[in-house]
Amino acid sequence: MFFYMKDFLSGILISLGAFIYLNVGGIVGAILFSFGIISIVKLNIRLYTGVAGTEIKFNDKCLVLVKNILGALFASVFLYFISSDSVITTAQSIALTKVSSSWYVTLIKAIFCGVIVDISVFLSKKENSVIPLLLGIPLFILSGFNHSIADVTYLILGATSESTSWNMFLYYIICIIGNYIGCNFRRILT
Repeated sequence: MFFYMKDFLSGILISLGAFIYLNVGGIVGAILFSFGIISIVKLNIRLYTGVAGTEIKFNDKCLVLVKNILGALFASVFLYFISSDSVITTAQSIALTKVSSSWYVTLIKAIFCGVIVDISVFLSKKENSVIPLLLGIPLFILSGFNHSIADVTYLILGATSESTSWNMFLYYIICIIGNYIGCNFRRILT
């Protein structure tokens, strides 16, 4: 059902995690970003990078993706109005770096993000522990890997004439595909 609002909430939670990272930065900010994904796992709600590597139908995965994006967009618009100049500057730097990367760099960074998120969530649920999330999530953030839902916040808060272009759209499509590929590694190779 399209109006299953928990998927929308996942987008909001990831957007909040990205916003925390933009405000705090560094290792501490990356660890605090984990709040979003820990909340999603503990609330047992769906995130695109959590379902991309599962057996659910492809169209259901697409629906989760759309609702996650809408939730992140919703939160990002409001977060924009409370962002300090330093947060906007940091977001602009991140957004410009992301959209100016070559397609293969974007793809590789998105694949590795998918691998890390999928394994972190899988291990967290299997062991009923947040430790894999507290290690894995900062790992993908500090590595500069591309997460299709978190990047909505970076792109919205960091939108400039240089970052809002055809490259942004292309970047985002490649990011979604890369996350999908990475999230399926564990399932295919184990």
